[in-house]
Amino acid sequence: MTDQTAKTDDKTKTDAEMTVQADKEWDDLQRELETLGDQVRSLREHAGALGETVLGNMELRFQDVLSRAHAYRNTTATQMETLQKLAVEQAGQTQATLTETGKKSAEMAKDKARELWDRAEPLRQGAQEVGQGFLRAWSEIAASFGKAAEKVQSDKPKETAENETSKTTENQPS
Repeated sequence: MTDQTAKTDDKTKTDAEMTVQADKEWDDLQRELETLGDQVRSLREHAGALGETVLGNMELRFQDVLSRAHAYRNTTATQMETLQKLAVEQAGQTQATLTETGKKSAEMAKDKARELWDRAEPLRQGAQEVGQGFLRAWSEIAASFGKAAEKVQSDKPKETAENETSKTTENQPS
């Protein structure tokens, strides 16, 4: 698992935990509003003592608070969805940019390697020529050794004949 994947998983867990917490808080608020609504309705029984106008105003205000709470939740949910879409879009753009950068980097590396290969061509040709020169020199040295060996072989019978002639002349009395 890569570091980026781990961060994404942690972020997802954190977002999920935040969503669960927000839903719990909304459920708590909803229960409290329902309790308040029940209390306002139960005040109807005491309408005579409180007066119809006060009770009507309380009901209107309760309805206003309830509608504002629902509007706030809907607005917040819409904003969260928009932010999530924006984050996903930005992540996609970032991924596309990284992919493109990786491709460009690979192309640049290939171009650089090709350039170095091309620049090394004279060196490769020079090395090949030096190798061929060594082969020619070796062949010439081998041929020279061969000729020298032949000359030594051909000179040996002459030396042997000369040595025998000189031995015979030395042994003869003068």
